[in-house]
Amino acid sequence: MSGMSLDLNIRQRLEQRQVLSLQTIQSLNILQLATTDLQNLIDKELEENPTLEMAAEEVEAPEIKDVAAGEKELAEEAPDQLTPSGETYDEALEYLARNTDIDDLQSARSVKARNDGEPDAKQEAFNNIADKGVSLPDHLLEQLRLRNMQPEDAPLFEAIVHSLDERGYLSYPLQDIANQAGASLSDAEQALREVQALEPKGVGARDLAECLLLQIKQNDPDYPVLKKLLTQHWDDVLKNRMPKLTKELGVDVDEVKGLLEMLSVLDPHPGHAFAHSPRQMVSPDVVVEEDEQGNLKVRLTRENLPRLGINDYYLRMLKEKSGDKATMNFLKGKLNHARALIEALEQRQSTLERVANSIVRRQEKFLREGMQALAPMKMQDIADELGIHHSTVWRAVYGKYMETPQGIIEMNSLFTGGMPSSGDDQGAISREAVKVKLKALIDDEDKSKPLSDMALAKKLGEGGIEASRRVVTKYREELGIADSRVRKAY
Repeated sequence: MSGMSLDLNIRQRLEQRQVLSLQTIQSLNILQLATTDLQNLIDKELEENPTLEMAAEEVEAPEIKDVAAGEKELAEEAPDQLTPSGETYDEALEYLARNTDIDDLQSARSVKARNDGEPDAKQEAFNNIADKGVSLPDHLLEQLRLRNMQPEDAPLFEAIVHSLDERGYLSYPLQDIANQAGASLSDAEQALREVQALEPKGVGARDLAECLLLQIKQNDPDYPVLKKLLTQHWDDVLKNRMPKLTKELGVDVDEVKGLLEMLSVLDPHPGHAFAHSPRQMVSPDVVVEEDEQGNLKVRLTRENLPRLGINDYYLRMLKEKSGDKATMNFLKGKLNHARALIEALEQRQSTLERVANSIVRRQEKFLREGMQALAPMKMQDIADELGIHHSTVWRAVYGKYMETPQGIIEMNSLFTGGMPSSGDDQGAISREAVKVKLKALIDDEDKSKPLSDMALAKKLGEGGIEASRRVVTKYREELGIADSRVRKAY
């Protein structure tokens, strides 16, 4: 066997690599946060960082010599700009203590509170939390107890009611529920019938047809024909097979329509009354409004962000070094972190404002006329105009809302692709605008002779929009509109 040599070599390699600083990463993360998440982050920072505080109501910031006449001034003449981002904690602290007073930090370097006159935003949010209501399982079990539910039957009933989804439908096979409760299938079927007899009517159903049938009283004169329609011909109802329904049920078209009208007033989701998901209030981050000259202007609301400042006590404590070394090092780090957070919040607002202005310039026609005038727009278009990366645009609009003359709109929804259009000045029309025109064509059609997808494509073409039958089918389904056979009125 020949010898083997192991050589240890050291080589130098020169390369360029971009490394993001922690402050840059924090700024990007804050830019991306939706308003609610940002509020939570700020609350957490206020709780954990003693040097950070919610500033008092915004007023004209007086000079220190006016606040404490005769006291030695804390600040020297401030330089034109901040120290470089690579500064150490000591350098940052020295700069802050030497060139900044508390009023400057609370006003010039602040983020406006969501309501300037409210002293405690956290308490106000707590007061607005809705009471948790009774759940559907609790409501049903209470009825079963009033009906003298036997203790040995409780596991089976509990397994059934806790298997209901938010609509009130049974979400698992009954056999699986019986196995879970250690009961037979026949016992589970009997227990399910008892649950289905409870209020609200319709709970415990396994599909929509059964849910509607449970809501019809058995002594209703139309119960037999309605039961036959729901149990034997429900697929024909969904596919609008009116001639077949009249033949199978032995009634005329008007009577079938009357039966369907009776079903339409029933509740398809009886469990929703007990779904206590809190209704989320959308607060716009951006407001677009007309000025006196009729021009559209962008304004950041800022109502949802507390106004932050640096705690004067700790700032003076650091300047005077009135603590041991460990305490000073801790406060230095917290102070630098607070300063970085305030700067990141300001950068977020600045980027959001620039992106919003660019969107408004490109979508002015939509903002004045509505969805049918929405122009195709890509995030890369905004990025190229502002000289930023397209991912920054995505972060800026993610989870943000804009109040416009067309209502409150999720900013991300304004970005859409386009289709060729000979009738548009830019040679393209947004997909959402095509959907608006498609829906208008369907709304205006003769329901006794509804337009096929091919006919709709032809109609769009006559209006200058090039769309294939396949595209029309796709957009129609996205709009939740049935095909021409189901739309036909008899």
